[in-house]
Amino acid sequence: MKTHICLVRHGETEWNNERRIQGIINNKLNENGKKQARMLGNYLKSHDNNWDVIISSPLDRAYETAEIIKDELKFNDDIIIDQNLIERNFGKAEGLKITEIFDKIVSDNVEGLEKSVDLQNRVYDAILNIAKKYFGKKVLIVTHSHVIKGLTTKLDSKYSFWDKMQNSALNYFVYDGENILIEKINVNPHIKDMEI
Repeated sequence: MKTHICLVRHGETEWNNERRIQGIINNKLNENGKKQARMLGNYLKSHDNNWDVIISSPLDRAYETAEIIKDELKFNDDIIIDQNLIERNFGKAEGLKITEIFDKIVSDNVEGLEKSVDLQNRVYDAILNIAKKYFGKKVLIVTHSHVIKGLTTKLDSKYSFWDKMQNSALNYFVYDGENILIEKINVNPHIKDMEI
């Protein structure tokens, strides 16, 4: 028996569109983000409709995405909010253009930034706890780019924080009772049903 987990990056916000660092700033989805969430919900309804639980980051952009997916799936249970799935605190980088600051983020050289190792450990522990709590179930989690990257970089050194993570992309993991394993990363059904 295994726990199957899908981490979904939230839909687009205006700051995503403007290529700004959001972090823990609580922006809402823009219209395109809502459309992405609806399309993703429809995709899951057609291709993978059997979820036991939906969990979300506490930030609005993730929770809104989860609500839209829940409605499309006609999922009856409440969305569970997990504070440990909140986006990385980017400190003084929040609000800046990605191109202005990202090299400093990757090198952990920003005042107030949640360090990479701390992010990796926080996310790994959160996902492991969820995997154990819902062992043998299918868990859909709506969260953020650096939360997902924190997990992938912790699990496999071939991934990095430089890797692009699409809005509303699907990222599949499995917990086999001992280890969390990566199945597919950055699957974007809006482009094509494949790993990119």
